[in-house]
Amino acid sequence: MKLFAGFGRRHVYLALGFSIVTQIAHSTYALIGKEAIHWGPLAVWTVVSFLLALMGLACAVASDNLLGERAGTAVRLVLALFAAAVVTTLTVEVLLFLLPPGVVAQLEGKQMSDFVNAFHRIAFRFTLAAGGSLLLIPLYTMLQASSRATERLHAMQLAALAAERRVIEGDLRATQGRVDPELLFDSLLEVDRAYERDVQAGQAALDALIRFLRAALPSDAAATATVAGEQELAEAYLALVAQRTAPGPQVDISVAPEARALPMPAMLLLPLVRWALDSATQVEIRAQRREAGLEVSVRSNSRGGDAAAEPNIAGVRERLARLFAGGASLDVSVSADARHARLLIPAS
Repeated sequence: MKLFAGFGRRHVYLALGFSIVTQIAHSTYALIGKEAIHWGPLAVWTVVSFLLALMGLACAVASDNLLGERAGTAVRLVLALFAAAVVTTLTVEVLLFLLPPGVVAQLEGKQMSDFVNAFHRIAFRFTLAAGGSLLLIPLYTMLQASSRATERLHAMQLAALAAERRVIEGDLRATQGRVDPELLFDSLLEVDRAYERDVQAGQAALDALIRFLRAALPSDAAATATVAGEQELAEAYLALVAQRTAPGPQVDISVAPEARALPMPAMLLLPLVRWALDSATQVEIRAQRREAGLEVSVRSNSRGGDAAAEPNIAGVRERLARLFAGGASLDVSVSADARHARLLIPAS
């Protein structure tokens, strides 16, 4: 554990502001014109006060790091006050011991002989240091408590968002597991019709249905959905549709290798494919990684608009809003002979 971890720029600013305010307060009598201002000693004591304030704050930081959450605020505050008073007193003693007596007398405004003995001098300086620490350390403690409360609130908000996202993704996985009954029934009928025509055709239709069911009903419901998994589901669905329509749509799927392992919420690609597939003979699916995240494009030569397909788009928009709170986007364009959907999911 680093004893002074967390000591940074804000502590410097606090020490600077505190030293300036205290020196102005000490010079109040001179500032109102009752006595002459000695700018030299004032500047020196301002610098010294700034350094002492830094030491006091360093003691407070060290106290927090040393005791952590094991001790209450009062215990950390008392320890920081005592440590700051001791350290600053010793620092002043050493500083004034190293300076010439004439400089010391000018800085202090009194001769060293005014003290009864060394203990009297150290006790006097300790009380001054304790008084300064009594102003600075509680101020720092209040600011630190406010900062910690803000951090805890932020952490709780992040945890709540993460929990909500897990619930939403769980709902989406459950949604993926609910196979469209009409699609399943029609596919079973198509398997029967295919077997009546030819055993090999029936087996191909059955294999396509099994492939779709395996993709739509993942064995590990807790697993995070990926682009590769959504691609497999879309391909299985298109293969199943191809068994029911003659001729089936021409499909062109291109997923960049670096995009296959990227996370993608379940049941986002398939609704776009179903929307684009309406009366289309050509479907093009692209997925690639961008700096902003994952870009998925679904394009087809579907002719005209179909209000029945719009719930697919509305459902995708609703899931994006719940999962990414405005961070994802879905751009849709429909013309007389084409449909295009561009999905952008931010990087995790």
